[in-house]
Amino acid sequence: MFRKVATTSACALALSTAAIAQEGPRLEPLRVTASWEAGQIESFEKNAGGPVLGKEKQLMSHSGVWFLQEARLSERARAFVGVGGMYFFILPSAQNQYSFGQRSAFGLTDAHGEYDVIRNDKGEVPLGVKVGVFPYKYNEDAKNLGEYMFRTYTYPNIITGGGLVVLNSAGAQLNGAAVTTRMGGLKNDVLLTIKTDQVPSAALSLTDIVSYQIGNFLTVGAGYMFDNFYSTDGLNDGTASSPGTFPQEYYLTLSDGRHVLYGSGLNPGDVVVDTNHFEFIGQKAMLRAAVDLGNLIPGSLFAPGSFKVYYEGVLMGVEDRPVFYENRSDRMAHMFGINVPTFGVLDVLSAELEYCSNPYAPDMSNATLYLSPTPKDNQGSAFTGDDVKWTFYARKTLLPGFSVTAQVARDHLRLVDYYGHTNDLEVMPNRKNWYWAMQFAYSL
Repeated sequence: MFRKVATTSACALALSTAAIAQEGPRLEPLRVTASWEAGQIESFEKNAGGPVLGKEKQLMSHSGVWFLQEARLSERARAFVGVGGMYFFILPSAQNQYSFGQRSAFGLTDAHGEYDVIRNDKGEVPLGVKVGVFPYKYNEDAKNLGEYMFRTYTYPNIITGGGLVVLNSAGAQLNGAAVTTRMGGLKNDVLLTIKTDQVPSAALSLTDIVSYQIGNFLTVGAGYMFDNFYSTDGLNDGTASSPGTFPQEYYLTLSDGRHVLYGSGLNPGDVVVDTNHFEFIGQKAMLRAAVDLGNLIPGSLFAPGSFKVYYEGVLMGVEDRPVFYENRSDRMAHMFGINVPTFGVLDVLSAELEYCSNPYAPDMSNATLYLSPTPKDNQGSAFTGDDVKWTFYARKTLLPGFSVTAQVARDHLRLVDYYGHTNDLEVMPNRKNWYWAMQFAYSL
C-alpha cells in the first residue's frame, strides 16, 4: 500500500512542480490537530467478527495527532503532505484471549498535488485538478451517517463508517485523481480512484458527483459510480477460486429460468443450462438534498446552517443479479438528518436516521476471506436487526481551536482486533445496541 501511495504522491508532486511560476515556492504554516476520544459501548454483539468483548459493556479510547504541511509552489500550484499517528486499545482475539493491550499506528494521511487550470481575477477556480492521496467529503451536512459513495460496497451491499477515529470522520481518504469544475452554484467532481481499503484491492473506480446551490437555502446533488470497472487476476469478477473451492461465488441457471447457488437448491429433474459467477463490478447511484430552513425565514435569528434538514440516498448495485440481489429496494439506504438551532449555545446539534432493508447480515467476511462478492448467508432467514441506524451529535467550540464533540449512536461501528484486522461484522447489528463517545480536539 505504501508503495502505491508513494508512486501516486510522486506523480502529484511532479504535476505541481511543473507549474511553478516565477514567484517561487513557499511553505504555509504547519497545521497540527490533536484529539482524544473516550466512550463506552453500552450494548453490542459479543461475537462480532472474532474479538472477545466485555460481558456487558466495553470502553473505547483513542488518541491521535496529525500534521499537514502545505507548499505553495506557485499562484496556481500546491502540494500537501500529511502524517499522523494513533494510540488505541485493541480487543482480545477469540483464538487468544490474552492478546490484548495498547497499539500505536503511524502513517501517511495526505500526499497530493493541486493545480488550478483556470483561475479568474476574483480568485475563483472554474477548473482544477488534484492527484495523489487526499481527503474527500461531498456532503457537508453528514455528521456520522451518509457519505455513501465511498463508504459502501456495491456487491455485497455493505455500509461502512469511521475507522479508528469514531467522531467527525464522515468522509473518505481517496487515492487517485480528481477534476473539479465550478460555474456559479454548479460544482462537478470527476474522480478516478484506486481502491485500497475495500476488496478487490487496487481496483479502479470512476465516479461523477455533481451538486447545485440554489440561492442560500437549497442544495441538490447526485452521483454515479462505475465501481471496480478494472482489476486483475479475477478479483473483481468473482472468479478468484473455482466453484469447488467456494461454491457461493457461482450460481446455476435452470431450464425453467430459476437461479440457484452452485452445489445447492437442486431438485430431481432440474436441468442446468448455464453456470455463472457473481461480480464485484457494478454501479452505484446517489441523490441528496438539503434545505436551510433558517434562511427561508425573513429576518431570521437562526445562524446559517443551524436549522437545516437534509437527505442522502444510495442504490448499491443498479443492476439486479440472481439469488442475492433481486430486490432493488433492499439495496437502497436512506439517511435523513436535521440540524436543531440552539441560538449560540452549541455550534451544532443534529440528529440522523438511516434506513436500509438489506435482508443479509452486515458481515463482509465472504469478500475479505474468500474474495467473493456475495453476502453472508443467513441460512434462509431475513436479517432485520440492523435496518435502522441513528445518531445524536453535538459540537461546541470552547476556545479558539479547541472543540468538544459528543455523540450517541447506533451506527456501522467496527473495531480493530489484535491482528490489526477490522471486524467483518458490525459490533452493533441489533436494535438494542448503542454507544456514546466524546472527542476533545485542538487544532492550530
